[in-house]
Amino acid sequence: MPERLSARETLALVADADSFRELPAPARRSPPDGPLGWQGYDASRARAAARTGEQESVVCGTASVEGTRAVLIAFEFGYLGGSLGERTGDRLEAAYVHARAHRLPVVPLIATGGSRMQEGMLALTQLQRVARQSALTREAGLPQIAVLRDPTTGGGWATLGAGADIVLALPGAQVGFAGSRVRPPDTDPTAYTAESQVTWGSADAVVKPADLKPTLGTWLRLLTGRGAGAASPGAGAETGTASPGAGAEAPSPGAGTGTLSHEAGAGTASPGAEAGAAGSTRTGAGARVGSPGAGAGTPSPHAEARAPSPHAGDEAGAGAIAEAGDGAHVPGGDSGDGAHVPGGDSGDGGVPVASLAPAYARAPAPAPVPRALGVRGLPGSGWEAVGRARAEGRPRARDYLDTYFRQRVLIGGDRCGGTDPDGMLCGFGERDGRTVAYAAQTGTATRPAGYRTAARLIRLADRLGIPVLTLVDTPGAANDAAAERQGVGAAIAEVFGAVAAARVPITTLVIGEGGSGGALALAAPGNTWATPDSYFSVIAPELAAAILKRPPQEIRPTADQLRIRPQDLVELGVVRGIVDHARP
Repeated sequence: MPERLSARETLALVADADSFRELPAPARRSPPDGPLGWQGYDASRARAAARTGEQESVVCGTASVEGTRAVLIAFEFGYLGGSLGERTGDRLEAAYVHARAHRLPVVPLIATGGSRMQEGMLALTQLQRVARQSALTREAGLPQIAVLRDPTTGGGWATLGAGADIVLALPGAQVGFAGSRVRPPDTDPTAYTAESQVTWGSADAVVKPADLKPTLGTWLRLLTGRGAGAASPGAGAETGTASPGAGAEAPSPGAGTGTLSHEAGAGTASPGAEAGAAGSTRTGAGARVGSPGAGAGTPSPHAEARAPSPHAGDEAGAGAIAEAGDGAHVPGGDSGDGAHVPGGDSGDGGVPVASLAPAYARAPAPAPVPRALGVRGLPGSGWEAVGRARAEGRPRARDYLDTYFRQRVLIGGDRCGGTDPDGMLCGFGERDGRTVAYAAQTGTATRPAGYRTAARLIRLADRLGIPVLTLVDTPGAANDAAAERQGVGAAIAEVFGAVAAARVPITTLVIGEGGSGGALALAAPGNTWATPDSYFSVIAPELAAAILKRPPQEIRPTADQLRIRPQDLVELGVVRGIVDHARP
């Protein structure tokens, strides 16, 4: 059994020194022995208070974590098993209201056995209160990052835990909806562990206690959109609660921090080496390749996004390709799109309407397009383009991500029982001092869980106002019987829908194989680019020849007929341009 820290010890583990400020507990008068008159309940609460020093099962307050202010909710398992009662619900609601009023992220540090039996159904209905507050906070564009301690079971797991945007867990923690005393006697105990929840996509990472603070600090910094050294959101907005150093630069935890989630790109390349993105000099049949940052007067890749022409590809073929990032797809095109207040709930819990607004009032600047890392020059034939994209030594998603980001962290799982770590990499990274979300195919057939994870990533980035980069590289969606049983069609539809509905700009680079709809789902309409060693096709040339009942020797001519080369795609208006390499 892992070590069980108290609520205060857990807060000390993650909060910056002397930064925690406890929130006042709402007053509630309770009849003797609680709302049900449960004999001995008052005595049980008194013993729990004497044993733990706490008056309830949660301690709520604000603190800075590696320099980022947040609302922290720490459960005290020693107080009646960390169970939720009416007074617990009061404190949780007040904490979420405070978070929205001061635009702070929320970090539940959970250790609970579930609802409190001595308060019956009134205790169980606290889960509805918690779910309501979590939903309002989500609609307000504020991140929620849960930390699962031992144990996290029952309604606490099903609301505060599994309902969070990012779920981190301590090693060996018992995690599951069913507590240890209510499971079938012959059940597999390993199914109710933090490690199992990560394996099946319900949690993002297992993090060692020693790594928890830097890992949590990195997630808070990225999801609140803070670049290195930026001021902490909300710091100073709370009279008397801001701690010294709250706006200090958040240190980078470095590679390996966060046992399962981090893939640090620090040290692999200077972000400045690839500022700008895709290119703009004419080569061959109407295709454009080059360095957009090379010419005088080239607009910044971080300029305000403008909605592209619906005929952006036609302009590209005519020699008028805009710079990467200039004119990224902004669905809706409404300058006031981000000003919508989701839910229209003015004053829920005393919160002003302004505090419920999303994190951004206008679409952020699009993510710059990465530079090409593979071969130079354009393919002479369609079959040559296929060969380049399928070459074993070609740069893959990890190569592009490590070059593009100073640091990045992974999300894991689709929250539906699946993961696809070999086929889809999704997460958030720091690029040029700001946060960019990414969903990257790795060159294999993408599984349904991979598509659902990508949809989850895009929707989360959209809520938080973070631009998205997608890397397309797959021969196609997985098409085996298991994929069909897992709903591959519905999973791809989720990604198409997430991309279509996104209010933030999405930038796409095809870095290898673009195999049919399983690749197109991740592509941003009007802001998709290609590398010289890529292709994009409605179907693989071999399969096209087979369907048309052509002999094997007709595969190569079929590839040419499909017009799948990068330069063909520019002429057809499918992509905006072909990216160039970084200068040596």
